[in-house]
Amino acid sequence: MRFLLNISTHPGDVAIAGEHWADAVSLLEQTGFDGYEIYPVGDYDYDVIPERIIGGIHLRFFVMIRQIWNNDRQALVDMFGSEENVRFYYGGTDRDAIIDCYRRQLDLACRFDVPYVVFHPVHYELDYVFNWQPPWNWRETIDLSAEIISEVVRQTSYKGWILFENLWWPGNFRLDSVREIERLLSGVSYSRCGLVLDTGHVFNKNQSLKTEAEAISFLLDEVDRLGEYRDLVRAVHLCRSLSGDYVRASRTIANPFAGAATFWDRFGVAARHVRHIDRHEAFEHPSIAALFDRIEPETVVFEFSFASREEWLGKIERQKRALGECFSRRRPEGRR
Repeated sequence: MRFLLNISTHPGDVAIAGEHWADAVSLLEQTGFDGYEIYPVGDYDYDVIPERIIGGIHLRFFVMIRQIWNNDRQALVDMFGSEENVRFYYGGTDRDAIIDCYRRQLDLACRFDVPYVVFHPVHYELDYVFNWQPPWNWRETIDLSAEIISEVVRQTSYKGWILFENLWWPGNFRLDSVREIERLLSGVSYSRCGLVLDTGHVFNKNQSLKTEAEAISFLLDEVDRLGEYRDLVRAVHLCRSLSGDYVRASRTIANPFAGAATFWDRFGVAARHVRHIDRHEAFEHPSIAALFDRIEPETVVFEFSFASREEWLGKIERQKRALGECFSRRRPEGRR
């Protein structure tokens, strides 16, 4: 297995990694990791990043995508408050903005010669981030996502793996059933498809989890239910998220967007809420190593949130200790 760390090109992350990435290379050497899974943000100069340290690319996570994909201008303006906001968020006002963004990122994947990219099969809207009651079902979201990816790859030179990542919101790709996987893969016009298992997102589905050991047991049961489809898990986003108490409390808030006058105010409230749910903490219980008795991914990403290098290093070392010998279990260069 290859072990990667997550990083984005957001100025805050770049400042921690090091403006010229020499510190990022040193961090890999210090911690024993093989590279980074990168989330491209903004108009960044990727020439400054050493190609050899990028092991995967996480494609843009738009979250709200149905209305722009359907070129529904009125619905977009109703949602965002203005066409200017729509353009700022997506980089355009119709589906071409989505296609162009993803194709540019696949071009970047070719440039770095990464073996995989990550895509979230998801559509969600601010009105439902607190109550978890969207008026659509997972079939609609999966069909939409399959249509988007099929169109994006229709004209691209990228030949690596497209890996689909699970989320926790109802009406989306949650890995609740193998039917989700079957429907998604049957709808995508691309042969090299697989899964990214995000462990924190599995935990976020279950608000009754209290302890890390209990959560890991739930995770292992969920993976076992995938049966032969476990073989499709080519990467793992490894992190812990125990936020059930917070989610239950948040559902009792009568008006969670009170005082949020603009779209960006509402978006900020929702973003803070999501960060409280999806915590990206480090595993500490050694039973997490049992996950890799069930699956054999090519890549394991320590996917953490961090506000400083010290916090980042602390999480890395705690999770390495939890994995024990599993962390040092290396294989030759992963399949492409």
